[in-house]
Amino acid sequence: MNSLSRRFLISVGLMSLVVTILGSIGAFVVFQQELTNRQISYLSDYVRERSSNIDKRFTNLSNLHKAAGVELERRMNHLSDADVERLTDDYFPAKGDGTRRSRDDLFDGHLTASGRWVYGIGGFLSQADTASIADRRALTAALSVVSDFGQAARSEYDNFYFFQAKPTRLVMFGPDRPDRLMFYRHEAPASLDVSKEEMAQITLPRNDPARVTRCTNLQRLIQDNKGERLATGCLTPAYVNGRYVGSFGSSIELTGFFLNAIRNTLPGASNLVVTGKGELIAYPGFGTPGRASEDTVADYERKLSLKILVKAIRKDGQMHGVIDSPDGRQVVAYGRLAGPDWYLLLTYPKSAIALSAAKSASWVLTLGAIASLIQTLLVVALARRTIVWPLRQLAGDCEPEIYGVRDRRPDRSDVSKIERRTDEIGVLANALRGEREKVEEVLANLEDRVRDRTAELERANAEKSRFLANMSHELRTPLNGVIAISETLAAQQKTQKSRELAELIVSSGRLLEQVLTDILDFSKIEAGEIQLSYETFDMQAIVRRIAELHRASAESKGLEMSWTVADAARGAFVGDQVRLTQVLSNLLSNAVKFTPAGAVRLAVTQEGGQVCFAVTDTGIGFDDAVKARLFGRFQQADGSITRRFGGTGLGLAISRSLVELMGGAISVESTPGVGSAFTFLLPLETAQAVDATAAIEAEQGFDLSGCRILLAEDHPTNQKVVQLILQSVNVEPEIVENGQLALDRLKAERFDVVLMDMEMPELDGLSATRLLREFETVNALPRTPVIMLTANAMDEHVRAGREAGADQHLSKPIRAQALIETIVHAILAAEQAQGDREVA
Repeated sequence: MNSLSRRFLISVGLMSLVVTILGSIGAFVVFQQELTNRQISYLSDYVRERSSNIDKRFTNLSNLHKAAGVELERRMNHLSDADVERLTDDYFPAKGDGTRRSRDDLFDGHLTASGRWVYGIGGFLSQADTASIADRRALTAALSVVSDFGQAARSEYDNFYFFQAKPTRLVMFGPDRPDRLMFYRHEAPASLDVSKEEMAQITLPRNDPARVTRCTNLQRLIQDNKGERLATGCLTPAYVNGRYVGSFGSSIELTGFFLNAIRNTLPGASNLVVTGKGELIAYPGFGTPGRASEDTVADYERKLSLKILVKAIRKDGQMHGVIDSPDGRQVVAYGRLAGPDWYLLLTYPKSAIALSAAKSASWVLTLGAIASLIQTLLVVALARRTIVWPLRQLAGDCEPEIYGVRDRRPDRSDVSKIERRTDEIGVLANALRGEREKVEEVLANLEDRVRDRTAELERANAEKSRFLANMSHELRTPLNGVIAISETLAAQQKTQKSRELAELIVSSGRLLEQVLTDILDFSKIEAGEIQLSYETFDMQAIVRRIAELHRASAESKGLEMSWTVADAARGAFVGDQVRLTQVLSNLLSNAVKFTPAGAVRLAVTQEGGQVCFAVTDTGIGFDDAVKARLFGRFQQADGSITRRFGGTGLGLAISRSLVELMGGAISVESTPGVGSAFTFLLPLETAQAVDATAAIEAEQGFDLSGCRILLAEDHPTNQKVVQLILQSVNVEPEIVENGQLALDRLKAERFDVVLMDMEMPELDGLSATRLLREFETVNALPRTPVIMLTANAMDEHVRAGREAGADQHLSKPIRAQALIETIVHAILAAEQAQGDREVA
């Protein structure tokens, strides 16, 4: 019984559970989003602080350059022309190639007359003989300035220099350079010209009218011909008495300072430094210190879409902020380095942020689950006590089986307590008691009448049963003798003609026996107890047999008997051939009986997916009044029909009931004196007959011995048919009754082929095949061939099987040869596909 109390408790519990769970999920989502926003805000603050610290380094460098420019102007103003000539010869001895280069002891270490220790200096002056006194004054003064300021800032910057672009003249402090400034002191060619380099152009008055510090893009060092050492140069123009005399600068390689900026980051994050144009300056693990090749940098810029990212940052217009990466997988916090117009970027995976926030917020779900369980239990307990238990007691008092124990009612004292309640349940309890008392009184009066009526009906039914039993006994006794003798005669006949006549007697006897059985089953038809037996039959064979059965009686009256089966209606079908034979026999028998002259015809066609059977005659016919009652029980056209032709009047009633039971409909058209046409439609499915001979031939052509075949089929008859076919080729299939069992076996074992029924209990064949393909894909397993065996033969059923992952489709009933050939084809195709994968 569908218990109201159970449904009520389940509904209340589920609603409480769902509401609490939804609330917990909502709180979890809100809290997770808040934690995510906090983490992103923390990333932004972190980058803001780091970028500010880095930017200070460039600000300090700019201040260093400007202070050096002021000191250069002061020292130049104190140098006389004679001092300039003397110091030029002293600091920069002339070389034979037209250049002047610094003395080696200025790099190794030299104590000046004034007591100053000079070291780490390298100088190069091209076209030295053509240098004006003003240029030489600037260069000689710059040497002392570069030495003093370079030594003072050595802990922050490993180089400091002054240079003039055209012609190229440079004085550099770089004691820690691996090449010991040998390039400028000895190796640089006399023709060295950097006037077209970016470092020479950016500080020219026309390019830097504001006289501010500017930094170059990432580029190789001048002295590095291989391009393996990349650096940026930050330069500030130097003006003396309003005239541009050169520039102070420092080169910053991708080592040291940048290593610290990149390596010191948050766990799981990556730091980058890029230019305002999206060119990469520093990145995680950018190689051996001091070795970041141009190819490596270009590769990183392409992979990270830096140009697109920086373009979006510039469009944002903020000094600091957070933005998504172009591919949407990273959160990028950025901070602008105003000095060189660079950006410090911190990238962090979005998935990591979401996972971290989810872990932190998971306690919300945990508490929500506990709270939902407790709340559900409390609500269910309260509802059970105040509503469900009283209702169950009242229901049990009315119907003991509801209470749980047959023939036992609840304790009357419990029901009385409920009746004393003043709420709606108490009112209901009192109303039920009053109605029950009324019903008991009515039932007491009806019991005697029902008892008498029941006894009367039982007596009538017993009389009917005795009549039918006697009739069956009296008819079957001689009929059994007729059938037995005719079967013996048929087996002993030597000629084809005599054998056909004997078999006709056998068929007539069997049909008579079936008609007798149908008459006895008429009561079952009315009670809905008749059962159909579906099996495969050949349409032409059954039509020929029925027509030939009635040909003799037709010819004895001088009637022409003919039958036809349209091409579309030929072949094998699935249905109850016994019931079909009975209906056709009834119609043909009536047609012959009521046709005094002319012809009787049986035609079978196919219309709209149904098989149409039409029996026409040139008999006496009947009018519409007769037609209206023709299919009733014990009905004939009129009393004269009974007197002239006899009969019980059950034939057409039985025929209509059987046709409707088989899912069809019967109709009739008739004209008095012209004839009648009885037509009925049946939805019969086409099939293929099982051919044992074909199975033997297939066995000779194919060797399936040793193959493991799994059959998923819930119908025992179909299981037996497939088993017999496969046993003929030395294969014993393993059989399961539904798709779930098949899926379990396929997950645990490997089979060569699966034969899958489409409609099965628990899990149908389509779903099982679809889940099998998902399992194979997830676990990277070879594809197991699946062949659909089903009575569903329409195109949409075939497409559904293919979409689910089936390899082949066979319609029931199954031809042995077709099944074996399909299995062989599927195995060979699977082996070929596996071989192709192994070769690949």
